[in-house]
Amino acid sequence: MQEIYPESGKFLEVTGTFWKKVLLFMNKMLIKIREVIFTAPGPAEAALFRDAVTADNIYRERILAQLVLVASLLLMIVDYGVMIFQPESNRGLSLLAILFRVSYCVFLATFLLAIRKKQAGAASRHCFWDTAVVGVSLAWLGAFSGALLAVRPGTEPYLMGVLITGCFLFQAARRTILLFSVGFLCFVITAVSFCPEFSLLLSSLINVALATFLAFVISRIVFRMRLESFRNAQDIAGQRRLMQESVEHLQKLSYLDPLTGIANRRFLEMSLSREWKLESRSGQLLSIIMIDIDWFKLFNDTYGHIPGDNCLRKVAAALEASVMRPGDLVSRYGGEEFCVLLPMTNREGAIFTAKRMMKAIHDLRILHRSSDFGQVTVSMGIATRQPHHTEYFESLIHSADSALYHAKVLGKNRIAWCCPIAMEEFPYMEVSSPILHKSIALECSADFDLKNLVEVG
Repeated sequence: MQEIYPESGKFLEVTGTFWKKVLLFMNKMLIKIREVIFTAPGPAEAALFRDAVTADNIYRERILAQLVLVASLLLMIVDYGVMIFQPESNRGLSLLAILFRVSYCVFLATFLLAIRKKQAGAASRHCFWDTAVVGVSLAWLGAFSGALLAVRPGTEPYLMGVLITGCFLFQAARRTILLFSVGFLCFVITAVSFCPEFSLLLSSLINVALATFLAFVISRIVFRMRLESFRNAQDIAGQRRLMQESVEHLQKLSYLDPLTGIANRRFLEMSLSREWKLESRSGQLLSIIMIDIDWFKLFNDTYGHIPGDNCLRKVAAALEASVMRPGDLVSRYGGEEFCVLLPMTNREGAIFTAKRMMKAIHDLRILHRSSDFGQVTVSMGIATRQPHHTEYFESLIHSADSALYHAKVLGKNRIAWCCPIAMEEFPYMEVSSPILHKSIALECSADFDLKNLVEVG
């Protein structure tokens, strides 16, 4: 006996380990089944998923309703023809079948008319009709199949209904259990009420129960697949949105000057080309202002490049703050040069804007010891013309650049503009000859206090 006990203990240990593995396996299987049966979207995606699933269901139910209406009409015609040639004792069942189909057809027609109306709160209305169509259809098919047992064996209508519902329509777990239970109970009640043979009743109940359970399992698998598809689509949409935002950000960066944060020359030329075409059609005037910081190379040599960069940033910010309209564009043309695009602006308007910009630069009061004026100043060249589709916008830039050169030659810190004939006339063609320019100077006052200037560092 003492020799047997150790072997028995080992056997019990092996048996216990085996049953533990079986229990763990069954536990994992139950968890998997629970995950499949009660799969549900998270709180963040519940509303979007419900709307998407409801839209899918309504689309499919609309198609199924139309097919069922056509089939029911044909079957009612057949039932009516059979009823005429039947004895009067059997006509009651045929008439009852016709009335059953008529009631269901009326419901389907109401459903098709209701979802065609475009009203506020369509999502909630569609959700109601989605539940109503599935519930009424399963209840009607269950009652009709149960009553059909009084005539012949067969539960085909109900079996087709639950399988189609499980395969093609998406419902939450609790709603699926409720709807399938309603259909099954309607079948049981009508089948028992019409009192067929017990063997036929029992076999029909078993078949219907198995079909309902199978349809429920299929519906949960289909629902889970639809949820995973929805999540994948959301992930793809999110990635596309991020990519689009990244592309827009990169595109925006490609149009911005990295030092000053204003538009660069590339964006200026694109905008100028667009405005040139628009003004050529509308007949409006187009003006630009070319701006150059006076003695900026000496500023860099005196103070260094970092203060020079800070100076460029301050000048760019002052220029951008001086334009008032959304369509006006301040851009860095290159180096210490800036360009201002003024759509639908005549020469007087451009001169007025240039004066405001020059005052803003003066108000910065940036110290510049190498300048004749003791502070940072700018020179400006203005060109105005009415664009024509046979010309190019480069001619307008050339005219403004010529006016800027004229301002530089006359002593800097001034505004110059193209004026081929007289100051009061607006030319259609600008001429870049230096002798045909007008200018005004906005110089610093003689008693300007250098102590109040700001040194950029």
